[in-house]
Amino acid sequence: EYDWSLNMPRIAEIWRAGCIIRSSLLDDLADALRSDPPQGELILAPTIRARLDTTIAPLRRVVASAVTNGIPVPVLAGALAWYDSIRTARGSTNLIQAQRDFFGEHGFKRIDKDGVQHGPWNS
Repeated sequence: EYDWSLNMPRIAEIWRAGCIIRSSLLDDLADALRSDPPQGELILAPTIRARLDTTIAPLRRVVASAVTNGIPVPVLAGALAWYDSIRTARGSTNLIQAQRDFFGEHGFKRIDKDGVQHGPWNS
């Protein structure tokens, strides 16, 4: 909106050197910002994708352990849910369609049939 023309890779480098946040992730972020990622999505940049490939499995274990032990980790769980949602071709919208049909007979579309369908819901 304000067209500040900020040098985002340089800002990430400055944070890496002069802030309490000294994570090497900021180096990857600076590289990703420099690489002009596909569709402008940082998550598609090679350095970020490589980091995610090595960290998602441990994140799943942390979230699962926390949930199993009754420890709320809403930000970690939300980040994992977001990551899974962008990688899923058909996600939770199918469930939403089914709920709308159950409660209001709105119908739903199937991928194997044309037209609007209605479920055989038992109330």
